[in-house]
Amino acid sequence: MSTSTTLGDARPEWAQRQERERRHRRAKSRLRLPFAVAAACQAVLLLWWAAGYPAFTGTATSGAPLYDAAVRVLHPAGATLAQTVVVAFALGHLVAALARFGVRGRWSGPVAVALAALPPTGSLVVSLSPEVPSTAGALLLTAAGLRLLARRAEGTLHRGGPAQRLDLAVLFSAIALLALTGPRGAGTALIAALVLLPALPRVRGRLALLTALALAVPIALALLGHPTVRAGDLHPLRAADLALAQHRDPGREDRALTALAPAADWDAAGADCSATAALTDRWDTAAARREQDELAAAWRTLLRDHPDRVLDARLCRGRLAWAVWAGTGGPHAATEVPDPSPSSHGLLRPLHSAAAWSRTLLRAPQLDWLLWRGALWAYLGLAAALLYAWRHRLPALVPVAGAAVLGTQLALTASAAGQDYRTMAVALFLGPLLLTLATVRRASES
Repeated sequence: MSTSTTLGDARPEWAQRQERERRHRRAKSRLRLPFAVAAACQAVLLLWWAAGYPAFTGTATSGAPLYDAAVRVLHPAGATLAQTVVVAFALGHLVAALARFGVRGRWSGPVAVALAALPPTGSLVVSLSPEVPSTAGALLLTAAGLRLLARRAEGTLHRGGPAQRLDLAVLFSAIALLALTGPRGAGTALIAALVLLPALPRVRGRLALLTALALAVPIALALLGHPTVRAGDLHPLRAADLALAQHRDPGREDRALTALAPAADWDAAGADCSATAALTDRWDTAAARREQDELAAAWRTLLRDHPDRVLDARLCRGRLAWAVWAGTGGPHAATEVPDPSPSSHGLLRPLHSAAAWSRTLLRAPQLDWLLWRGALWAYLGLAAALLYAWRHRLPALVPVAGAAVLGTQLALTASAAGQDYRTMAVALFLGPLLLTLATVRRASES
């Protein structure tokens, strides 16, 4: 029996051949699952695309300049079709990442397909909203982080190789995609990357470099005249902070505020603090543009003298990020779900009618906390990650699995304008998939 000593391996040739075949079969099986899940999700999302053609909700002017430019180039129907492909790929990639931790495809696969089929998530994918690429970026970031963590747990993170370079490329693409959607997406990406750094020590330097490069992309585009945010977007947020402060201290008078709206309107907007629309629906828009410098000065004074009131206002508007149930403090406290776009007619009228009917059916108030608010699923996904980390002595799983959702929650707290369910869509997608970690009971399964 001949032997081979190539690369220091003294095993017989037949044993080496069997090992190569075993690795080949393992690689094929690992590829089969994500491709099957992505294909199934794509098929379901194509039905949603046909039902909502050209776009189920939203318009070509979403307020995110780069996203709006992409929609103009691709046409609304082309943009929503591209979104189905990206989200289907992200779901398949995340299912493959969870498989590295022992999650069986029979659990995670149906969950991914159900997410593509359910109206709250499926209709979002075929809508015109910068939250769709932001959600896809967060899913890809989580998947890449989990795959790198699996390599660390296996002790192969230091070896590098094509697969690891692919994971880092996906991570870079995810961070860039988040950053290109606007300041909130960039904040989400930065927070998530900072959470990932301690959990992935072997690639810490490369991760920091890739994050810096990805975050530099929107800065470079802004310098070239293509900003990621419209000028003046911060003014409604600051004005809403001032409205809540005015409500807390009715005797306080500010001429800059009364130039935009009567004091009673500022007080009413402060009482209904869940959305900036409570104020912007009342004020004089032309006067707001003229007085924006005075408003900014008043807000800086408020931040200096009463930072607690600024935080109070931000937490009120960011309730969607943390609270399982909607608030009751005014008409804007309810979860905001956009109505179908008037231009949405579908490729087949019966399919469009069925999609609109099913989406309306699930708007029953009793289902709001379960289907339209991401906080519950964020907590359930985190609980499943904690359980897995405890069972398998892998504490780093918790920050890696929760980085994207935590980044979204903190960024939303800082910059939320209302209770739009789409801003927490990442938790609606990610939470149910992370919940499948609870199905892995023994260390041998992972």
